[in-house]
Amino acid sequence: MRPTSDELIVGMRNVLEDVLMPELQSDWAQTMGTQMALMLQHLEGRDAREPDFLRGENTKLEGVLAQANEALGAEAVAAPERPADEGLEGLREHNEALREAITSAIHAAYGQGEYGFNDLPADRLGITDALMEINLAQAEFWQPIGFTYPGRQRR
Repeated sequence: MRPTSDELIVGMRNVLEDVLMPELQSDWAQTMGTQMALMLQHLEGRDAREPDFLRGENTKLEGVLAQANEALGAEAVAAPERPADEGLEGLREHNEALREAITSAIHAAYGQGEYGFNDLPADRLGITDALMEINLAQAEFWQPIGFTYPGRQRR
């Protein structure tokens, strides 16, 4: 069907950049227009990139949950089943279910003992670095619109 979603997004971004932004009077409005244009740029082709990205991230999250559950022992949390539908919506739902399960694992770890001021349940589970890698990959996925993250500095 024409125009495609990407063609519509490109058209909206072109109107924003070429017609609307030159008319904006304040620096704040110009900045907001630039941010909107960058977000539209990110959306161009996202439908093609997102399923592969989510498949990879879901595999990593499954590994993180397995590692957390191994550390939790008897208090392990249930791992969500993989979706029958490997379409984008199924991948998104599975991603969210995995994130909720990992959050539950972190809560379970917190309940397992005393914590000092700088002690993190994720560190006790041995999943902090893996979670940071996943977050960095998300930042890279969003990088075309200017979101960057320098990474956690380990001590």
